[in-house]
Amino acid sequence: MAGRSGSFTSFWHHFRPQTVPELIERGDNAARDENHDEALRHYYSALKKERHSSASDNASLQEAFILHQIGLALSRIGDSFAAMNSFEDALQIQQDKLGPGSEAAAETTAQMLKILDGIRIQSGVGERQFVKGENGSVESLDMGANLLEWGEYKEAEVVLKNCLKSMNDKDESKNDERIKVLGTMAELDRAQGKYDEAKERYLEVLKTAKKMNANSEEEVDVSIINSIAGYAEILRKAGDLWQAEALHRKVRNMLMASKFANETEGTGTETVLLLAISHTQLGCTVFALKKYDDAWQEHKSALNIRLKELEVTDALVSESFNYCAETLCAMGREAEALPLSLQSVEIRSREFGTSHPAYAHALCILSKCYHGVGRSHDAMPLIEKCLEICELVFSPCHANIIPNLVVQGDILQAVGELEKSLSIYQRALSIHEKNFKPGQKDLQLEECQEKINGVMMALKNEVAYGHTDPMLNGKDKTSAGTPLIVITDIGRDIDDALALVMLSSLKKIFILNPLAVIVTLPPLEDRACLARTVLDSLGMHDVPVGLGTDEACPSEITLKPFNGITQQNPFYFERGSSLMARTLSEAEDKSVKLLCLANLKDISDLIIKQEALFRTKVKEVVIMGGASHLEAREQLVPDEAASNNSCDLTAARHVYAECQQHSIPTTTISRYAAYGCPLLVSFLDGLKKTNHLLAGEIHNSNFKSMQQLWKKVNMPSWMPGRGKLPARCNREWFLDFFKVKVDDSTDLLREILQGSALYLYDSLATLTCVDAYVDFHFTPKCCMIAGTVHRLIGTPSSSGVANRYYLVNEMEGLLKEAFNLSLEGMHLHTNKWEISEEVDNERESVPESSAELNKETSFGGEVYDEKKDTV
Repeated sequence: MAGRSGSFTSFWHHFRPQTVPELIERGDNAARDENHDEALRHYYSALKKERHSSASDNASLQEAFILHQIGLALSRIGDSFAAMNSFEDALQIQQDKLGPGSEAAAETTAQMLKILDGIRIQSGVGERQFVKGENGSVESLDMGANLLEWGEYKEAEVVLKNCLKSMNDKDESKNDERIKVLGTMAELDRAQGKYDEAKERYLEVLKTAKKMNANSEEEVDVSIINSIAGYAEILRKAGDLWQAEALHRKVRNMLMASKFANETEGTGTETVLLLAISHTQLGCTVFALKKYDDAWQEHKSALNIRLKELEVTDALVSESFNYCAETLCAMGREAEALPLSLQSVEIRSREFGTSHPAYAHALCILSKCYHGVGRSHDAMPLIEKCLEICELVFSPCHANIIPNLVVQGDILQAVGELEKSLSIYQRALSIHEKNFKPGQKDLQLEECQEKINGVMMALKNEVAYGHTDPMLNGKDKTSAGTPLIVITDIGRDIDDALALVMLSSLKKIFILNPLAVIVTLPPLEDRACLARTVLDSLGMHDVPVGLGTDEACPSEITLKPFNGITQQNPFYFERGSSLMARTLSEAEDKSVKLLCLANLKDISDLIIKQEALFRTKVKEVVIMGGASHLEAREQLVPDEAASNNSCDLTAARHVYAECQQHSIPTTTISRYAAYGCPLLVSFLDGLKKTNHLLAGEIHNSNFKSMQQLWKKVNMPSWMPGRGKLPARCNREWFLDFFKVKVDDSTDLLREILQGSALYLYDSLATLTCVDAYVDFHFTPKCCMIAGTVHRLIGTPSSSGVANRYYLVNEMEGLLKEAFNLSLEGMHLHTNKWEISEEVDNERESVPESSAELNKETSFGGEVYDEKKDTV
């Protein structure tokens, strides 16, 4: 018994709940062993316990110490921004409790400066250098601004006050210098949270500016405009929205006038970007006043300016995407907002990382989008992650958390968690009351109270509150267009993704009606997440995604356009077999087409498990692969060399046999059809200019694939680095297959980008789901088997393409239009579609268009494609 008792005591000691000091000690031990991830885990647990056990709303010195330790660990793993946030929270508590001159506050400040120095060195700026003013004056505006930049607020305040006093003592001091000093002091007050003092500074700036320009026709200095805008922002954050709106409109009009003047002179990029900021600030202000149409116009203007002046992946562009999406949600246009929100989340994850409050805000808006289109279950993990980030970055009662809590409450209502939603709304109301005086942020207060009253009434009357998730109940089968179920192994290359792009275009013009997309091949969950985000980014949020068969042909996912979303694993996926069965059971007889862009295992399993459903509901099976007609036996058999067939040849034979036996028509399109109508790779340059992140990822992924293949074909055939590439696939084969013309002076990679061929097998297969396209663009071989027509498009002797020029133009137009229409929520003005003259001048030896590439060529003889063929 003693032995057992001792064992139990040891067990209890190991697994009992640990105290805050014990967690801190464990974190310190892990940090000493340089296991910083483990240290962070213990520190965060300690922080959570400390905040939960605190008797009052005031933070403790223990919390400040934990935040300081977290900052140290984060700085050692290179997450500088998160470390700075942690140090800033610790410093605020230390200054409140111990005063600004305490030893603890000094240590925390020193750590913050080390991080800032490191950032400057990494960016090539160098260590901090305090700038002296003109004529050797140490107490200068430049030095004060420098100190402000580095967070040394007390020193900055002393320097700026002395600078202002010096100016006041000198009658000859210029008003514009005085304005700059006052503006910098106002920024200092804002940084320290002294909003009343900041207001007074900005008002003094405005008075000085008015006096200075009373008898002058000179252009107003930018610092004046910034001061007005700064004052307006103070008013907005304090809840004085009407005054803030008036001032922001004044700033915007001043900048628009300045922009017009600068355009006349051929200058003004800086002014244009300042105008974008002004549009954004005014948009946020009128949004708070619930003037959503005005807010939408302002944010749209800011976005268009930034897209013209900056790269689409710039952080400022993501800000405009986010505000546009938020405004569209408020206008009840969540379906249009969703693609814009996806863009914002992805850009912010790349620019800021996934612990930044800007990323959290983007997740909040994305969760609103999913909630608004009826996918509240997908929204829940996103808003939970958003709040997790915010509660680590901000204090638990910070006002910035209120909008996120309101969204979480809305989502909880939608999934039927009324009591939890009530608790969340009450917390939001409590935080509001702690942060704002009566009369401030009244609209936010009213919203919280209305939410609470609505839930309490629903609980009292036992009303079923919320709405059902349409993704779990099937899609509307009455929508216009031919019903279609797609099976895809998306992620292996760009082809499957472009097929979904083609599908979205055909859906928007009511030709095809996709009912479901089934993904196959491991890793299934990752492939499903990719398909889900691609569909959502293209306006097909209502098309469910199912998990197909886990066939033993694993393939790496090379396409990752929205990794900032998929890494949160927010999505629910149904099994593909049950999704197909349910979808078919709800459809009319002989109405649904099946499009298989991967192996045929999923269709084979459907036939085995739901044969009656397959025979009664399926109208046609369209297959990307290859087949041949054995005329003597009146039989259609799959091409064993085609990659999709060879992955599971038994399933391929089963599907073809069942379709022939039960008189279900098939259309089989082979690789030879794609060889008959290649596009030009430079076409992807044009797609990238639509500002859609998926288009950019497709462009970049294709270039990387071409680089890797070029490297392999230039290796000797015996080198292991070639992988499974056959010996015949050498440099000469590459140049011939991709139609690249080079000489000794050619920069081959550039030529590959601009002049090589692009074969879109799966996009062609998607087009063949439309009978009118087949009749116009193709010359299929029709095989009559047991009274049913089976069509074959593309053989070694004939591509089966009727007119290559028309077909290429059709494909290019549909793909381009899909990307443009998916961003229609902002009516984005994309960059000029045509390739620049500079690029054209570098392409003298390559075709000028995809149509030019499609001159008569022979496709007889063996060629190699890593995906569609096996050798």
